[in-house]
Amino acid sequence: MLRTNNLLKDMAIALLVMSSSLFVSSSINSQNQPQQAIAALGNGSYQFCSKPKPQKLDGAGVCFNFTKIGDRVDGYYGYPHSDDLICLRGKVLGNTVAGEALAVSWAGREWTNIPKTEFKWDEEGHLDLNHYKIIRSSKGNDRGDRNEWILFQQATLDIAGFYRYSQPLMTSPSQLCQW
Repeated sequence: MLRTNNLLKDMAIALLVMSSSLFVSSSINSQNQPQQAIAALGNGSYQFCSKPKPQKLDGAGVCFNFTKIGDRVDGYYGYPHSDDLICLRGKVLGNTVAGEALAVSWAGREWTNIPKTEFKWDEEGHLDLNHYKIIRSSKGNDRGDRNEWILFQQATLDIAGFYRYSQPLMTSPSQLCQW
């Protein structure tokens, strides 16, 4: 009888330890692990960043803020709290967006010496750009500065391993991307 009680007590402790480790593991995964592929998401607005959400900022690392309708996305990719961003639209496959990108060159953020071959836009190497042309140009302020809209006809963004934020925190893409 004593052996049975000890065996039951040992089993109860083992179950308790297993269930608490599963709970800890699942809460860690939900907060610190990358989320599902963007292709599997429903229609809506999303923000994915290369680093987990910080306490008081809109994003961390480099972020993709976008609206998804079907297998198409329209948004921008860039570094929060900076002028480093590029508009992106295209078709989704898994965690990859293939389409086109739009950059604006202005006195505060000039695009000079754009490579003629494919290149990585970001330090992390997630966005490849190729085949550009200037699609619009206008005079800037009184100093003779020019604003140019640069269309990259081939853009590929891979956000595998990014973190999905519970809601978009950065400026809406419709406010920043004027195709």
